[in-house]
Amino acid sequence: MFKSVISLILLSASLQCYTAAVIDCQRPPQLVDPAKCCLDGGRDEVTEVCAQRMGITGGPSDAPPTVETATCLAECILSESKYMQKPETLELSLIKSDLQSKFANDTIYAQTMAEAFQKCQPSAQRKMKAFKQIPLGNVALQRGCSPFAGMVLGCTYMEYFKNCPAHRWTDNEECSLAKQFVTQCSLGA
Repeated sequence: MFKSVISLILLSASLQCYTAAVIDCQRPPQLVDPAKCCLDGGRDEVTEVCAQRMGITGGPSDAPPTVETATCLAECILSESKYMQKPETLELSLIKSDLQSKFANDTIYAQTMAEAFQKCQPSAQRKMKAFKQIPLGNVALQRGCSPFAGMVLGCTYMEYFKNCPAHRWTDNEECSLAKQFVTQCSLGA
C-alpha cells in the first residue's frame, strides 16, 4: 500500500535481518527493505489522499515521517477506507470483500492480507488496553491520533511478510534471513 510508511513501521518494529546463520533476537540486525522481499499491493487512492493530508509526497528526498505522522496516516487510511468505523474495531468482513474486489486477479494475496488483519485486530486491542493503563497513555490519546491503527497496520504487514505468497516473494539470502528473524523473534501478532 504505502511502502515508505510500512517500511518505517516494519523497520522500526523488527530491525530486520541478522547476517549470521543463527538468529539473535537481542542484537540489532542489518536493515533490509521489506518491500524488496515481499511485494505488497501498492499505494491506492485512499493512501494517496491520506498521504497528501499528512504532507507525505513519497519523494526520494522526503525525510521519514515522524511516529506521530505515521500514526495519523495509519488512522486516516483505516478510517477513509471504512476498515475502521468505530474506535479500535476493524470491519473484517468489509476488509475481506474489499481486498477480494481490488485483487480479484490475485486471490492468494487478498486472502493472506485478510487473514493478517483478522489475526492482528485482537493483538492491537490487547496492546491498546495495556497502553491505556499507563498514566500518560490516556493523555497521549487525547492529544492526537490513536496508535491502534498503526499497531494494526504494523502487525498486518509483519504477518503478511511472514506469510508472503510465493509468487510475491524475492528468494535471496538477505530476504530469507529477514523472514527467519521476524518469525523466530515472534514479531507481529
